[in-house]
Amino acid sequence: MFCLYLTVLLVVASINAYEIPAPFDIRIDYYKVDTTRDLVINTPLPRFSWKLPRFNERNVRQTAYQIQLQSYNDRWDSGKVDSTQSIHVSNENFDGLLSLTYYQIRFRVWTSLSDEASSWTDWIRFRTSMFDLHEFLMQRNDDVNWIGSTQIYMNELRKEFNVSSTSAIRTAIAFISGVGYYELYING
Repeated sequence: MFCLYLTVLLVVASINAYEIPAPFDIRIDYYKVDTTRDLVINTPLPRFSWKLPRFNERNVRQTAYQIQLQSYNDRWDSGKVDSTQSIHVSNENFDGLLSLTYYQIRFRVWTSLSDEASSWTDWIRFRTSMFDLHEFLMQRNDDVNWIGSTQIYMNELRKEFNVSSTSAIRTAIAFISGVGYYELYING
């Protein structure tokens, strides 16, 4: 009897000590985050999808999830959401992403195996596009550096500028509209 009790105790202890791996195959909208180098999301309210890792046990299902999102000046946490949904998850209590902003996001889940949460995924980095060009131009018209010409038959637009090595500028984005007929050269 003692041997049976000890075996049951060891099985229960091993189940509680079992660490649930993080979800994988994360997608933001339909973009697979593992295969997209510079992930750009073009909607303020994206949908998230993930898969549960494989388990040796049968009939393991998700019981809850948690999403954390952060940018340079903002942080959002869904908290534990009791749900089995893992495809096209959208959060009603989320105000939405800001235009032209860098974000990081991570996920974890709870399963029917344990009351403990899985490991967190690594932080996934992405950025958002310009959601509304008109609004952007109206708000930041003084900051926009236009390159253009009034000549009709001009085939090259050129803008030369220098950025010192002590400048606070670390990244830059070039917005180009040319219906697929352009070549961008930087530093030659």
